[in-house]
Amino acid sequence: MKTCTKLPLYFALLLLSCCLTACDLHKYDYISKYCPGSCTVIKGRITDQNGQPVASTIMRIKWHNDGYLQPAYTTEKAATITDMNGTYELRFLLRDSELEKGYFQIEASKELDTYLGCTDNSLWYSRDISRDTTIIQNYTIAPSALLEFITDIQEPEQPQERYQALVKYKLRTTDSDSCTYAYDGRGGYLRGQVQVPADIPVVVYILKPGAGMTKKDVLTLQSGERRRYTLQF
Repeated sequence: MKTCTKLPLYFALLLLSCCLTACDLHKYDYISKYCPGSCTVIKGRITDQNGQPVASTIMRIKWHNDGYLQPAYTTEKAATITDMNGTYELRFLLRDSELEKGYFQIEASKELDTYLGCTDNSLWYSRDISRDTTIIQNYTIAPSALLEFITDIQEPEQPQERYQALVKYKLRTTDSDSCTYAYDGRGGYLRGQVQVPADIPVVVYILKPGAGMTKKDVLTLQSGERRRYTLQF
């Protein structure tokens, strides 16, 4: 009998645990795209690897708050569809609470791999975004691969070395170099991933700060490949 009386309490605690850790409350916070002042705008253009516009792609910007010991929230801030030229514009109002915690992320109805200058960005933390600003974010949809940087694990008695990595590539011969400043750190602690275009040459530069040493390597990854690359001289 005692076991039976404890069952409701057990399930109540299980439900409470779900609400505190796993449940995600989804809501909408749309405003007019002509919202008065203080609006944040993310806009750009989506093209394919041949430079042709990609129309009719649904673009959404969402704010996520992965709460600790409280329900997680996802707020959809704006949505739009790319036009015949592949352009889009997401206009939204930042709430005070969204400037203090959480992060913003663009989601799309197509797989997005970003190639813009030295950035690849679909996610912004609260500290990286502000009101009354415009962010230009272009996308190229192309076959991609994942390059994972690691460093040699040093022996305890050996000094740990710091490395930096830079990735350069061209999606088209007429493009200027795009680049992603990858990661820097000390041996044994460095981990990082870079999304790169597949089936075309990707140049990796490894630098050792303070030593004046640079190493160049050329890689070609296959579509969908995930390759581990050790930063070393």
